[in-house]
Amino acid sequence: MIDPTKIDINQLPKKFVDGAIGAHAKNVFYFAITSGNNLDSFAAVPQTMKSIATWINGQVKKYEETFGEIDMTPPQITSPIQMADLKKLGDNK
Repeated sequence: MIDPTKIDINQLPKKFVDGAIGAHAKNVFYFAITSGNNLDSFAAVPQTMKSIATWINGQVKKYEETFGEIDMTPPQITSPIQMADLKKLGDNK
């Protein structure tokens, strides 16, 4: 097992996480972390999953205490094709 006190987190390679999916059964959690077109899948026993959740919740709490509440409003992504563009195409008939 890796000794976490001997790890320099700044030296580890990183992927930008853009999503996660998962499921669970009685004795195991399954989850996948997405990064662009890459997907890394994992399985964890309930105790390990709860320790991960506890750690993540603590990190989010510290972040929000420092920087304010995280805005969870979905971003407004404008489609490159708008309804007005479709009407223009129909005018050329």
